Amino acid sequence: MKAIRTSVFALAFFFAVGVTAMAVDITLSGTIPVITSISVTPEPDIANLDLSADLTDKKIATVVELSNKRTGYTVTIQSANAGSGSTPVFKGSDVDNTDTIDYAVSYGGAAATFSGGIATVTDASAKTTKDGASKDVAITVGGASVFPNADTYSDTLTFTITAK
Repeated sequence: MKAIRTSVFALAFFFAVGVTAMAVDITLSGTIPVITSISVTPEPDIANLDLSADLTDKKIATVVELSNKRTGYTVTIQSANAGSGSTPVFKGSDVDNTDTIDYAVSYGGAAATFSGGIATVTDASAKTTKDGASKDVAITVGGASVFPNADTYSDTLTFTITAK
């Protein structure tokens, strides 16, 4: 019994006297994924535009761009009817109707320049705020100066955000 007490005492003395400091490192790590999103809120009357009248800077939607990419992002608009052209157009629903109505798009107050049916409307070199960047989309149509066939005319605009 005395031998066991001596061994325990010696072991306790060794740890108490022999080790004066000890350090242990742990590494904490986490990931933030790339977030690029775009939301488009159309104005309620865009399905019933009066294309026989002049429309000047008629607001059609509000877009919110959101990106946490440090190097930035781009936003493009594609007109389904512009095709390879440089001007978006309204086309009639009647397949035999060849009349079109040209229109211009502004994004965030700046004219959108289309090439090949696509316009780059934002070329940001940094991330957005956590609330995103809000931009109004408007169109200008010279409807009073044209006399197209009676028909229902439309175009589809596609908004795309891409991280750099």
